[in-house]
Amino acid sequence: MADYDVVVRNGMVIDGTRMPRYRADVAIKGGRVAAIGRFPTDAGAKNIDASGMIVAPGFVDLHTHYDAQLFWDPYCSISSWHGVTSIVIGNCGFGFAPVRPAERERAMQTMTRVEAIPYGAMKAGMPWDWTTFPEFLDSIDRKPKSINILPYMAISPLLTWVMGLEAAKTRPPTGAGRARNLPPA
Repeated sequence: MADYDVVVRNGMVIDGTRMPRYRADVAIKGGRVAAIGRFPTDAGAKNIDASGMIVAPGFVDLHTHYDAQLFWDPYCSISSWHGVTSIVIGNCGFGFAPVRPAERERAMQTMTRVEAIPYGAMKAGMPWDWTTFPEFLDSIDRKPKSINILPYMAISPLLTWVMGLEAAKTRPPTGAGRARNLPPA
């Protein structure tokens, strides 16, 4: 019986630790890297020849706008196709939580105008089964994903929640405004 589920063999390993690249096998067990080195040919239940290829950990994309797309595209294409394994959403202050039902159209229109996210895709693909930020996180957790999602709480929907749309567009929050109307945690 094999010691590992998969052994990626003969790849050029770049491990992200600032060490020079090196040729090695990477053994995987239970979906995690279990060991790096050289292994006998029967060590893996499955063997992948990575000769002539780079073997590296996934990459984090700190600035994406997959906030809506992650609901209909579990791969967050095309980022995952390029080795990105973790994405950050809620960038540029734009996002979808906390958002009251009456403010949903405005949130989608903002993402269309500013980030060119197709309105029709958002309208058809977002479940809108949340109002608060924790409920939004729960909705993300319920969706199948092949990529890690790291959410920021976007400031625009938060200001709209606390101050109302017109006030949020025309003035900064007051001290009293910051102390009230916070969305439920």
